[in-house]
Amino acid sequence: MLLLIILLANRTKVVLKNPSDFVGSALGQSEQQTKCILAAAEGKVLIIDEAYGLYGGSSVSDPYKTAVVDTIVAEVQSVPGDDRCVLLLGYKDQLEEMFQNVNPGLSRRFPLASAFQFDDFDQNELDQILDSKLKQQAFDITDQARTVVLDMLDRTRNRPNFGNAGEIDILLNAAKAQHQTRRSQGLAKYASKFEAKDFDEEFDRAARSDTNVKALFEGTVGQEAVVALLESYQNTVRTMKTLDLDPKENIPFSFLFRGPPGTGKTTTARKMGKVFYDMGFLATAELIDVSATDLVGQYVGQTGPKVQQLLDKALGKVLFIDEAYRLGEGHFAKEAMDELVDCTTKTRYHKKLVIILAGYEKDINNLMTTNPGLTSRFPEVVDFRGLQPEECFTLLTSLMAMQKTKLIGKNVNMDISSLGAPTEQFKGDILSHFHRLAQLDNWASARDVQTLSKSIFNKAIQNKEILQRGELPITGELIESECLSMITERNSRGDTKLAPASPSRRLVPEPQCQTLKSPRTTIKMTLAQNQVAIDADPPSEEEATPGRSELRLADKPKYPTPKRDAGVTDAVWEQLQRDQEAELRQEEEYQALLQAKDKATDAERDNILKRLLEEEEQRKKEAELKLKLAMMGKCPMGFEWIKQKGGYRCAGGSHFMSDAELK
Repeated sequence: MLLLIILLANRTKVVLKNPSDFVGSALGQSEQQTKCILAAAEGKVLIIDEAYGLYGGSSVSDPYKTAVVDTIVAEVQSVPGDDRCVLLLGYKDQLEEMFQNVNPGLSRRFPLASAFQFDDFDQNELDQILDSKLKQQAFDITDQARTVVLDMLDRTRNRPNFGNAGEIDILLNAAKAQHQTRRSQGLAKYASKFEAKDFDEEFDRAARSDTNVKALFEGTVGQEAVVALLESYQNTVRTMKTLDLDPKENIPFSFLFRGPPGTGKTTTARKMGKVFYDMGFLATAELIDVSATDLVGQYVGQTGPKVQQLLDKALGKVLFIDEAYRLGEGHFAKEAMDELVDCTTKTRYHKKLVIILAGYEKDINNLMTTNPGLTSRFPEVVDFRGLQPEECFTLLTSLMAMQKTKLIGKNVNMDISSLGAPTEQFKGDILSHFHRLAQLDNWASARDVQTLSKSIFNKAIQNKEILQRGELPITGELIESECLSMITERNSRGDTKLAPASPSRRLVPEPQCQTLKSPRTTIKMTLAQNQVAIDADPPSEEEATPGRSELRLADKPKYPTPKRDAGVTDAVWEQLQRDQEAELRQEEEYQALLQAKDKATDAERDNILKRLLEEEEQRKKEAELKLKLAMMGKCPMGFEWIKQKGGYRCAGGSHFMSDAELK
């Protein structure tokens, strides 16, 4: 059969067509064009390349393509005496799908059981084809370049629809252009001999990959464990190659990334693609970043094909599935997870792409319980942690230093000495701010440190007068101000309350917060006199109804129960109690004014509003000062600060900050 086709080809008896040659643009044209092509092929060999293109697909029926298939079935009987040979060429999976969904007569005339199967060439065969093509083009190749070409072909196998000999043509055409460029620059050693650099300028990446990982993660903070893991993979690959063993079997290709947001999961996945590419496992270092929604269909029967299409797209690459826990929620989502688990062991996908499921630790752990096969399919776990305050400070300094470098060419001197050579007091305050931010549920670690650095820079460049002089000072006051702004804004987004700050250099566990007990007081308002009378006698049980507006100390922010610190004198302690009671009475008076405002006449309300405005201004200043005191961490126990004459004292009694020190 093969010799017959060659002889016919030499006599120009071969007719080569593709599906578009058969399909007409109007009803009836497809049948007419198909009959004409079949008639012209009598006594010849008709080759229909990529024949699966005659199938319109299962979702939409194409009448023009259906007409072509029906005409072929009617005209090609495949009986003895036919003076025509028809060959349908194409990929196995697509042709099988086509035969299952078109006119059944096609499979009788072209039985799949007797189809010729063409497997991919192995490395030895590709090497022989390479020599043949080099000889045809009057080129030679160095031994090192030959190894590089075969490695590149091996990586390309991971892509869908490997081109075999066609891939060699692609590599040789690119190498010719690169060789000509290097010759014109005087860098090529030979006139008609390819070197390794002609095929891949970084051909030796695997040999120097031991330093690549550290270089890839340079400038990142808190990724030491990830660097060590990837370096261990590289050592395994090098060792197994020296033993002439396949390293793929000992390297995992499926991972679980667990950790809070902003800890570098996506960034690490992208860098992992570069490492796996350098080790020769992937066709490209590209990252396919998707969420669970991209895998889940909207109706029955759509999810499975959708998962397979995504895996096909990610072949030879890294597939990063963020918020993977959602694959355990709902029927269609579970179907997607089952399909993903099943596909990881199929020959088409096994060890041909890196799959990463990412999310919070608790959510990922819960996901593992939804499918018994998940744990064995994803054995490798990489845990990501939030940055410590010291690491946040280091990252902020690094980010501002990078910004300073960018401005050097703009003739702007960005002064970051407040971060580069910080005072102990300033660094302690900033560390305390980062400690408080880390306690919030919506803190995104390194990502939010980047947001903070941008905020500081944007605020600094608002001073155009200084900027025009070529100066851009990043002062400690500016940095602390932006930290406080972020704390206030992030705290307002959720229900999480700011916990008292711990000292930056001694981040001790915070004690359990308990409610301060104090006798309740009944508030009476005499509107005619605009005076507040406070009855210190506790109300009766009948008076203490849910509808009453009463202020209790328990309604205030909860602080640790204060205990008299050791060494506090009786005089200091008694004065502190009096000042604390005075603050309570002042708060009660304010609440009474708020209640009286709604019941007062117009004349009385104006007077009350004036007093309320004054009181609210004072309360705002007091709140800012107390927030600053809390974040300074001067009281290790995180006690409330009480206003006293000349300053503030913590509720434990042993720590005092004067007004002058606060300023």
